[in-house]
Amino acid sequence: MTLQSASNGATMDHGNRPKQRSALRLIEPELTLAQRGDGPAPRMVELVRLLARRAAREAYEEQMKERRLPRS
Repeated sequence: MTLQSASNGATMDHGNRPKQRSALRLIEPELTLAQRGDGPAPRMVELVRLLARRAAREAYEEQMKERRLPRS
């Protein structure tokens, strides 16, 4: 494939383009909405863990604030 400056009016040679596209398709991860196989989706598991840690941290901080405040 040759690439020249567009300012001189030249164009690209697309002779190798189909081969490159098929090669790139093999490397790119497949993005699907449907789950394959058994078990939960790994990204969903990570998201749930992240949210659970955040909720636990917030609950702990709230408990620590309540302990520090003098009760009337």
